Amino acid sequence: MHDPASISRRRPPAACRRHGSATLWMIIWLPCLLTLFCVLVGVANLWLARVELENSLEAAALAAVKHWGEAGGGDTDVPRQVGVVYAYSNIVRGNPVIIGKNYQPANPNDNDLCLPTDHTVAPPNGNLVFGAIDDDDPDNVIFDTCTVPGCAAGTVLIDATGSGGGSLVADNAWGISFYNTIDTNPLLRIDRVVIDLRANGGVGSFVGTAIISNNSPQPAVLDQSETNSQPDVVGFTDLDMVPPVTFGQIQFSYPAAGKLQIDFSADVNPVGGTDDGFAPGDRFRFGQDVINVSSGGGGDDGDGIGRDGTTVTIFFSIGGIPQPPFTGVMGAFVDNTERKNDCPAVASVSLETGTLIVHPALVPDLPCPVTSAANNNGQSYVLINATGGGKFGVRAQAIIPAVPLNLGFLGPIVQLNYCVQAKATAEYDCATGRIKLVRIDSFICPCGP
Repeated sequence: MHDPASISRRRPPAACRRHGSATLWMIIWLPCLLTLFCVLVGVANLWLARVELENSLEAAALAAVKHWGEAGGGDTDVPRQVGVVYAYSNIVRGNPVIIGKNYQPANPNDNDLCLPTDHTVAPPNGNLVFGAIDDDDPDNVIFDTCTVPGCAAGTVLIDATGSGGGSLVADNAWGISFYNTIDTNPLLRIDRVVIDLRANGGVGSFVGTAIISNNSPQPAVLDQSETNSQPDVVGFTDLDMVPPVTFGQIQFSYPAAGKLQIDFSADVNPVGGTDDGFAPGDRFRFGQDVINVSSGGGGDDGDGIGRDGTTVTIFFSIGGIPQPPFTGVMGAFVDNTERKNDCPAVASVSLETGTLIVHPALVPDLPCPVTSAANNNGQSYVLINATGGGKFGVRAQAIIPAVPLNLGFLGPIVQLNYCVQAKATAEYDCATGRIKLVRIDSFICPCGP
């Protein structure tokens, strides 16, 4: 038999002897677990900071491009202020987002820098970049800071048709036709046309006062059979055909030697005034005498206008808001060589504009040349295409230092030398009047060689 006292002195089972090992392992692993926890929380904090920064930049870009696009472009100072305010109204880890206007009027679209400033240099550490978006190729959407965007997209024909000195005084010798095509913004208007006889070294001058066509004895656009024609004036409801009384919607002036300025306005007649200006599909012809054209060589006719390289500058607007380029879209008359004998006997109708084609070059609304002498056919003309410069685009971008997350008794989680960076690009579509965020494949900045 065993002695009870000896039994009581036996060593306890192994399971009982291991109570202190769990505490030991906890002491060993606790710093590692806390470190891992802090790392995970820090990474999550960085991720949330980037999400919040991206959200604030999206708001800034959308607000800025909406203001800029609805204003029809122009100076970007106010839209930049709007973007800065929207960015500041958002927070990243409890702090407002501060970005700069990045405004430098001497540069295209008023941009100063292409990239955000380094946060170690000086705040603010983000900025706004304005430009045009070209998304014709969906696989390569381009943000171009060197192109001034605009909603103007249209084609205008200007011709001078008349043979012999003094022929341009005929009331339908000059013509301006604003094509209405499927790509033309229906809200687009022509505010002003400037014809400059001296832009390329000419010495010509305008003589007398312009007069609007009254379709007599016959319209200018007439086929060889003389059975198919179209009116010289379409789309204007307030015109006075008897100068020097004002012409209502069409006003002629002569701001400098060799310059003719034509301004267009809405019909403000209190009785039945409904027309809102020079719109797509409108056209008119007028007479305006000239002297010393063709470098003073006596060719004061349609040929002389082209030989002098006479320029035409057109200014567009939408809803009364001027469209870029604000210096106007320019083109130069060319002395063409088509012959009257080659004009079609029967006019055709352009599928693009819905107007008549009577010219050998198949240009809608262009009268047949006056003569069949190729080098002296009495005609020059220019087609001016306003492309609009793409869609309005604003890019908001920033690099900000990470903000440590304070865990109370554990203290702040230090994130030295860590930054979060984000960017967002928004566009304004002239065709729809809507804004949206877009992905950019190519970023063109800075400008120049």
